[in-house]
Amino acid sequence: MRGSANVLIFAPSVEGGIAEYTLYQANAIGKLGANVVCLVATSFLSGRQAHFELITRLNDPPQENRARLVKRLKMAWCLIVNQLMLAWQIFRRRPDLVLLDSYVEYLSPFWVWPHWLLARVCRIRYAANLHDPVRSYRLGPAWWHRLSVRLAYLPLDFVLVHDQLPNPSPVPAGVRVAQVPHGLYEISGPPTDAVAVRREWGVQNGQKVFLAFGFVRDGKNLDLVIRALARVPKAFLVMAGSVASAQDKPFAFYRDLAAKLDVAGRCRFFEGFVADAKLGAFFAATDFVLLTYASSFHSQSGVLNLAVRARKPVLASASPSALLRAVEAYALGITVAPDSAAAVADGMGGLLTSPPKPQWEEYEARAAWEVNARGVLKAAGLPVQEAGRDLPVTTTQE
Repeated sequence: MRGSANVLIFAPSVEGGIAEYTLYQANAIGKLGANVVCLVATSFLSGRQAHFELITRLNDPPQENRARLVKRLKMAWCLIVNQLMLAWQIFRRRPDLVLLDSYVEYLSPFWVWPHWLLARVCRIRYAANLHDPVRSYRLGPAWWHRLSVRLAYLPLDFVLVHDQLPNPSPVPAGVRVAQVPHGLYEISGPPTDAVAVRREWGVQNGQKVFLAFGFVRDGKNLDLVIRALARVPKAFLVMAGSVASAQDKPFAFYRDLAAKLDVAGRCRFFEGFVADAKLGAFFAATDFVLLTYASSFHSQSGVLNLAVRARKPVLASASPSALLRAVEAYALGITVAPDSAAAVADGMGGLLTSPPKPQWEEYEARAAWEVNARGVLKAAGLPVQEAGRDLPVTTTQE
C-alpha cells in the first residue's frame, strides 16, 4: 500500500443533497491524507470550488423541458454511458477505492458487468453510500427490479449507512456494512436581518415560521402541512426549492390547495434553486424546519443537518430511520406519525407550546465530516493521516 491512498469518487449527481454530500465527504477524505479524484458532470454544483481533483467527463442529466419519452431515453443513455466512463477511468487509474456517491440499481443488467470484472479480476475495491437502504421505488416489473437490485450489489465490497439497517437487511450477506454519520452542511451568505426578512414574507406578530426547504417531492407530504395550517393559526409556512421531477406535484398544486383551505395568507412559496448566498436568510428568519416525510422514507435528511447548523428545531416524520433516531436521541425537535395531517398539526402545536431543548453540540460532534471520512477509510483498510491538511483547488478537464 502506498503512503497516501488513491480514492476515485463517482458523482453523477449534479445538484441537491447527494451532490452536496459528495463535496463535503470528498473534502474530508482528502484532509485525512487520501488523494481524491472525483468523476463529475460539467454542471456539478454549478461550478463550485472543490478541494480535490475534478474530472468532468460525465454527461449532465437531461433537462426537464424534454418530452417524457425523450427524457426517459436520454436518462437511460446517460446512466449507462456514465457507468462505462467510470469503468474506463478505473481501468486507467487503478485506485485503491472506488466510492459511489449513492447506490443505484436502475438498468444495472446493462452496465454492471465491467465493474464486476474490475472488482473480481483486477481486485478493485468498490463501496457505495447507501443513502436509501430500502429500495421501494420500482422501475419496471417486480422481477426486473429484484434482478437489478441484486446485480448492482455484485461489485461492492461494502456500503456506507447512517444508522442500523432494518431486519431482515436489504444488503446481501456478502457485502459488508459500515456505519458513518451524515455530516453537517455550512450555511453561507451575508449577515441577515431576520426581522426584515419576516416582514417581507408577511409574517405577523405572534406567528411562527415553519420552513420546508429543498427538493419538493410528493413524499415530503407538504400537502398535509398545508392542511395542518387550518388547525394551527399561529403557524406560517415557507416553501423554498425546486420540484424534484415531472412526476411530483408542481408548486401550483400547493398554492391552489392553500387558497382552497383559506390559508394562503400564511404561506409563501419560493420556487427554484436557492443559491448559497440566500440560504442564510431562509434559515435565519425561520423558527422551525419541516421534515415531514412519508412512511416510504427510511433514510437520513441533509436538511436536518442544515437545521442543526442554524439551531432550528425540526418537525419530523418517516418510517423507523436514521432521521427519526437522530431527532429523538438528541432532542432536535418533535417526531410524529407519517402520512397524517392531524399528526402534523399536533406536532406543530407541540413545537409552539413545548419547544424541545436540543443537544446541538453533542449532535454536531457525532455528525462531524471527519468522523464520516475516517469511517470510509477504515472500512476500506486505507491509511489515515492524523493531522488534517489544507488542500489546493484543482480541476481537470478531459
